[in-house]
Amino acid sequence: MRKIALLTFLILALALAACGGSEPTPTPVPAPTDPPPTVVIEPVEAPPVEELPTAVPTREDPAVDGTVVDSMEHVPDPELVNKTWAWEERDPNGNAIDPIFVPNPENYTLFFNEDGTFNAQVDCNQANGRYATTAPGSIFMEAGAMTMAACPEGSLDFAMTQMFGPAQNYKFEEDGTVLIFSWAAGGPVDYYRLLEVADVDLPEPAEGAATGTVTAPDGVFLRTGPGTNYPYVGAAPFGETGEIIGVSEDGQWWLAAAPNMPGGQVWVSAAFVDAQNTETVPVVHTSSVASTLTNIPWEWVSTTDPTGAVTVNDPSRYVILFNDDGSAYIKADCNNVRASYETDGSNITITMGPSTMMACPADSMDTMFLQQLSAAVIYFINGGNLFMDMPFDSGTMRFVPQGAPIPSPDPEPPAGEADDSTLSLVSFGPVAAPQPLIAGTRITASFADETISGFAGCNNYSGTLTTVDDHFTVSDIATTLMFCPEPEGVMEQEQAYLAGLVTVGGYQWEQNLVGGSTLVTQGQLFYTLPDGGAGVMNFVSTP
Repeated sequence: MRKIALLTFLILALALAACGGSEPTPTPVPAPTDPPPTVVIEPVEAPPVEELPTAVPTREDPAVDGTVVDSMEHVPDPELVNKTWAWEERDPNGNAIDPIFVPNPENYTLFFNEDGTFNAQVDCNQANGRYATTAPGSIFMEAGAMTMAACPEGSLDFAMTQMFGPAQNYKFEEDGTVLIFSWAAGGPVDYYRLLEVADVDLPEPAEGAATGTVTAPDGVFLRTGPGTNYPYVGAAPFGETGEIIGVSEDGQWWLAAAPNMPGGQVWVSAAFVDAQNTETVPVVHTSSVASTLTNIPWEWVSTTDPTGAVTVNDPSRYVILFNDDGSAYIKADCNNVRASYETDGSNITITMGPSTMMACPADSMDTMFLQQLSAAVIYFINGGNLFMDMPFDSGTMRFVPQGAPIPSPDPEPPAGEADDSTLSLVSFGPVAAPQPLIAGTRITASFADETISGFAGCNNYSGTLTTVDDHFTVSDIATTLMFCPEPEGVMEQEQAYLAGLVTVGGYQWEQNLVGGSTLVTQGQLFYTLPDGGAGVMNFVSTP
């Protein structure tokens, strides 16, 4: 009302002047006796235009006693609400910032309620806030309360919360399964994908057993291993209670019984579970997540071919992220590329999709990077590094997980034959979570030109090796007929190992120079699990 009164006064004053009203006689100003003081204005450096807003912008509206959202008429969008949206990437949109490819989108989610509130999972924290959708495609978000847990190194929690406020326009693509937020003033663009995860009903715990009850309002993901980089297999809703049968080495993850899930068990973050009676729960050791292809941003570090090795000038400029749904995101220096991929055992095919068309610097290796990715036909993971072979021995690309130390170039990538080698099995099972052998047992494998033989834990065995293109198969396995009652589970372990051998569809051996001879020191066989999933057998040279 004060602004209206002031405006009315100014209009009346101008009207009087226009009508020839008398001018007041000016009052004489005495001459100064001293020179006016010198005023020095210090220069102020303007902020760079690319700087991202970190605070929620405000709008002055004295007629409204509240926040910006209070001043808006919220109209729920049926395409937006009551769905879980997982953050996948941030496109700089021409701003001088790095693109972001989210390695674990299910840890960064938004859920919009019809009443104008939203819930967010921000890595290891939970947040809420308010929002308003007004005109079609217009949104305004205000952050509310948020837990303050310290997330692991490399978390994108702060990066996600940066969009609360600056994101002021949205639209849908891919039949409504992709949600795109555009920031104000030509800022970045965030991509979210509809996340559909089935809830898992865990069996009722036995009386007196260690239990865990889900405390996260939106439920919690169940995973194949103790870490957010392990694939999720479902979710447990709020209030769900299950039996805890183990704990991770760092105490941050519980292992829960899940007989109907692959492997009969799942991992759940301890941060979102109220645990009881866990004093005697055993510590469960697991393998590194680096044995998985998906959900890890891989940086290209080198390519080795028959003429030598090419070292990448800056691996952080060349990144590929494989998602569980068969899509992939590629950072090819100054351009972003969407792609799709297919795997069959150790075989891989990468198909390029839409790409930005920026002109990269003169030293860019973007063209080589994309050409070699398109030509890749085989992949394997060894020592935490990803290798991709191109056809006809034309070269092997090497990648490391984003942020990992860059290895010194190898004259040759790990490869070779296992002929005349005897190896010991140390673990086998799902690629994401192979299990170590039962304590006190051993399994060996000796490879010859056309045969495989060894000890399976209780019985000796032998079988036929048949070369098929770039791998081999195992068939006609024969064993002795002993029965071993101890240790418990040894016969089941033996049967699982032998059953896995006959489904082998790929391998990778690592050779080293030992005593003047090139010997296989470790390796992997890739096989198919009974449920159709991907399995791996990890071998080391016999001591």
